[in-house]
Amino acid sequence: MPWERRRATVHRDSGVVAVETVFVSMLLVVLLFGIVESSFLFKDYLSVSAATRAGARMGASQPRNSGSPDFAQLSANQVTNSITDLNPANLQQVWVYQSDPATNKPIGFTDFSNCSVCVKFAWSAGKLTPTGGTTWAATSQNACPGDPLRVSLGVYIQYKHSSPLGFFFKNLIVSQSTVMWVEPTTAPICK
Repeated sequence: MPWERRRATVHRDSGVVAVETVFVSMLLVVLLFGIVESSFLFKDYLSVSAATRAGARMGASQPRNSGSPDFAQLSANQVTNSITDLNPANLQQVWVYQSDPATNKPIGFTDFSNCSVCVKFAWSAGKLTPTGGTTWAATSQNACPGDPLRVSLGVYIQYKHSSPLGFFFKNLIVSQSTVMWVEPTTAPICK
């Protein structure tokens, strides 16, 4: 009789262990998918961050004269070249803007909802094209060496992260900006 009681107790315990294993396994699977999804999001964030730096470097290094009026387009092209591991069709917007030295954001605004001294781009027909409405002439930029009023150029990118697994971070917007001083030029162009 004691032998039968012990066998019945062991049998009941194995059912509890099976249920606990299912719950713990589900938790571990969700945790694993969360780690994988977070890794994809982090990769996109790093790519967008690198693209803003590359675009800002390109725009800031262009000469500030009428011979290089397309500094903004060259900057946008560099952004496109830098995101080879991302889907460029997910670029929501790219701005090349004059930044406020105090905030590093577009002049006169506290966020990235609008800008007055910038060139905005959107993905269209396989490339970044200006969306119109705002301009920023290269000849209007102060690039005098040693001048405290020298202009700084910023690049802002909004990218829609599309999750490959589709569990946690589906269609999350990743945004990043980078600001750099424009390269100094010599006198007749210096303002």
